[in-house]
Amino acid sequence: MYQSPQPFVPVFDWRDLVERGDVVLFRFPLADEEDASTGALPKRRPCLVLDVFDKGGTCFVELAYGTSAPTTANRGYEVRVGKQASCLAAGLDRPSRFVCARRIIVSVNHSGFDDDDDSGTLIGRLDPPLIERMNAVQARLHADADLRAAAQEDRREQQAR
Repeated sequence: MYQSPQPFVPVFDWRDLVERGDVVLFRFPLADEEDASTGALPKRRPCLVLDVFDKGGTCFVELAYGTSAPTTANRGYEVRVGKQASCLAAGLDRPSRFVCARRIIVSVNHSGFDDDDDSGTLIGRLDPPLIERMNAVQARLHADADLRAAAQEDRREQQAR
């Protein structure tokens, strides 16, 4: 029987494996990074996958903006990855935070995932304590959205009277 001199390594596509809590590289659109005169694209940055869902046979992900800038903006709506072990698990080379108030929903086929250097797209995953933090932040975001919707409904009812 013939045995290949190279071990079998299965080929996988990150799009088939992506889950909530994963960290991916994506060109998150930012007005201050895109240079209209040169057409330069935003850099690929780590983003946190907050949700994965299927719509019409296409897989979509909700991503939170990732940054290593140590600011206090959006406090309460962020997942901070600071411990070295957590950074390694998430595929990050330095402490970072995911700003869940800055989110975008895109197809997994979006060109913002494309890499020029074959560095890959799915780079890591949050550890269990940070997954809990992500869930708490998402619950807060959903509660805020519900409160806004209820207030808007109240305003509509008042205007109708």
